[in-house]
Amino acid sequence: MLAFIFLFVSCVSNNESTYYKNLLKRYPRVFIDHFPKSIRKGRIHVTETGEYDVSRFFLIVDSIYNIQSLANSLKTTTKVIYHSNDTCLFIVNKFTTEKNLTIDKKADKNDVKFYFNSKCLINKFPVPNFWGLYENPKTACNLPEDFIIYVLDSKKGKFWDKNHRSNGIYMPEYWKHGYSKGVAINEKTQEIIYWFVLW
Repeated sequence: MLAFIFLFVSCVSNNESTYYKNLLKRYPRVFIDHFPKSIRKGRIHVTETGEYDVSRFFLIVDSIYNIQSLANSLKTTTKVIYHSNDTCLFIVNKFTTEKNLTIDKKADKNDVKFYFNSKCLINKFPVPNFWGLYENPKTACNLPEDFIIYVLDSKKGKFWDKNHRSNGIYMPEYWKHGYSKGVAINEKTQEIIYWFVLW
C-alpha cells in the first residue's frame, strides 16, 4: 500500500482540525503521543507503504508556540539529540529519492551494504529520510541545515501490522524493523516538525 497525503494550511479550519484529529486516531498511540492534540496552523505530510518504503507521518507547525520553551522541555525527555547537518546519521531508508521511489527502481545493494557497515552508525538511533518534505542535498537526511532533531524514542521489532511495515531490504539486520519518533526544530525559521517513522 502506498499513499501520499498532503495538507497545506495557513489557519486551520474546523474541518481541517477534525481531519487532523481523525488522522491521529488511525495510528497506535505509542507512535503519536508526542504530537499536539490539535493544531491552529500547520501542514501535514503522510506516507504509508509496505514493501520498499516506510510509513512516515510528519506534522510541520509554523510556530505559534514558544520554540525555546519547547526545545528546553525536549532536552529533558529526549533519548538523543542530533543536528541535521551531522555527517553520520542513521537514516531510515536513506536511499529513497525521486529516481528510486518504487520497487522497480531499487537502490544498489552495494551502496546499502557500504552505508550500514559504517562504524559511525554504531549506537546511533534511526531518524527519518525527510525526502519528499524537504530536498536538501547538503544534508544526509534532506532537512535544511539549521534543524535540531530530537529522538524521543526508538525501538527495534515488528510493530503494528505488516501492511504498514517495509520488508527491511534497505535496513541492516540489527535494525531490520522498528520505529522511531521525535521532533525537529528550526529556531531560525520558527518551524517545528513532529514525526514518526515505522519500517
